[in-house]
Amino acid sequence: MTTLQVKGFAWLNVLTCVREQFGAETLTALKAAFQQHAMFFDETAVLPVGWVPGELHCGAIEWLTREKYGGSLDGAQTIGTLLASRNLSSTFRSLSRLEDLRTALASTQRAFSQFYSRGVMAFTVKDVVLEARLTDFPAASPIMGHCLGAGLVAFLRAGHLDAKLLKVDVGPDSIAYDVKLR
Repeated sequence: MTTLQVKGFAWLNVLTCVREQFGAETLTALKAAFQQHAMFFDETAVLPVGWVPGELHCGAIEWLTREKYGGSLDGAQTIGTLLASRNLSSTFRSLSRLEDLRTALASTQRAFSQFYSRGVMAFTVKDVVLEARLTDFPAASPIMGHCLGAGLVAFLRAGHLDAKLLKVDVGPDSIAYDVKLR
């Protein structure tokens, strides 16, 4: 089984978000918490299209949620929204031109696969509820589930869909979401 890896641009987004939202002191503390990955904190050494260990990326999100939000799932959603908003404002500008739900969902599936080396996102729409299922994702946890769920909602909203996260269920290597589309 291959380990989870994350694209360098996603990791660089985490570093920039931490610096802008929480300050240099938090970034220094984050680096100290992940000394074994010190080289990835040198932003000039991280290739945007290269891979970064998933344990670092996901671990940093978990650490940040614990340190800044007491480990709360609402805090994880805040981080997910912050990270997705940064991506939407730069990498995924094209999402602001989405015209229908099918296009929005296909774009969201592609976006996920551009970030992570593992994980398959599938969608089903039932009336006004979008059921999203992420499988084969070894970093599944309640914090990552809520972080990614908030990111999903942000992507959908960028596609001009009014969306609200209703439910997050986490399994050993999967995350299931229910999102109300209004």
